[in-house]
Amino acid sequence: MTSVILRCTSVFPCATSRSARKNEFYGDKQVFWSGRQRCESLRRTTTSMALKLTYFPIEAAAEKVRLALVMTDTPFEDVRVPFPEWPALKPTTKYGQMPFLTLDDGTEMFQSFALLKYVAKMYGDDSLYPQDPKKLYEVEETLGLSDDLARAWSPCLYVSFDHTQFGHPADWPGKDDTIKELREKFIEEKLPQYMKFLSDKIEASGSQFLCGENVTIADLVLLPQLRMFILGFADHVPTDCLEKYPVVTSWMSRMMEVPQIKEWYAKPK
Repeated sequence: MTSVILRCTSVFPCATSRSARKNEFYGDKQVFWSGRQRCESLRRTTTSMALKLTYFPIEAAAEKVRLALVMTDTPFEDVRVPFPEWPALKPTTKYGQMPFLTLDDGTEMFQSFALLKYVAKMYGDDSLYPQDPKKLYEVEETLGLSDDLARAWSPCLYVSFDHTQFGHPADWPGKDDTIKELREKFIEEKLPQYMKFLSDKIEASGSQFLCGENVTIADLVLLPQLRMFILGFADHVPTDCLEKYPVVTSWMSRMMEVPQIKEWYAKPK
């Protein structure tokens, strides 16, 4: 297998242009490259990149990690496993879960929040996951809020995957009606509570993003988490359910205009 060393000896304005980013294909895998060049060695092969992130062909648990790689201008192989192929792959993974990140030495790393923080620390500067204790607290507090929101939504989600784990019989005639009731109740009662928390936090930050003037991993977690409610993937969840919360939707719009993120969502998946 041929190896290629890419080395940046100088940085030119044209090399740092966001428009210089491109997608490349190695074999049947799509790779997202940033146009920003780093003055460091980057080793790759003709069929694989230094990093490989593996997940289903959806956003969900992997998207925050993808966004962290994009925000740190880190080239990676975005491997999306079709659902029918997962049963064969699952026993080979450490925890029977995806996503997982494969390093250039073959090491596989698991757990999406651990991956998010690893990427932010390893490839980013101090802005995504700050070292300052007070700034770090703001980020971690917001991640806790995201976790609370996920926990409130989880019954609405997982009962549709496998209702038997909640004590219902395999043949459960009331499944569809129960899912509808749970999700409508969440939108009516729980979502407003968490949108107020987020709105208050955004306003208190006095800046464009959740924890101040810079995008942090908290922003990268909550953006795809909230996008899930408006993309039409969840039955009985109106795609306009966030429009009542203009502070939140304005923040989402600002996030979608961040050049790296805007380009990420514009490119074909």
